[in-house]
Amino acid sequence: MGPKMSSQFLRMSIAAGAIAVALAGCSSSNSGGNFPPPGAAMANGKPTGPPPKVSDCTVVNQGSPNKFVCNGKTYTTFQLNKMRSDYEKQQAAGM
Repeated sequence: MGPKMSSQFLRMSIAAGAIAVALAGCSSSNSGGNFPPPGAAMANGKPTGPPPKVSDCTVVNQGSPNKFVCNGKTYTTFQLNKMRSDYEKQQAAGM
């Protein structure tokens, strides 16, 4: 590698690094949901609204099962599904 090749590689590396930093600055771990603060999801021991959806949570672990953080608590896919189905049953029963 000559001096000219080394100089081009250095410029390309700096440009790629600058682009990576610019793109990383635009990302956010906030899901954009309108969630109450952690601990405010329960009033008198009863949920105040529908349980969170998987799409409203942040992925923490993509293992088996996947784990998500919603309202400051960690849930698995199965727990979120059970909470949603229990909520739908309560709504159908008129509770």
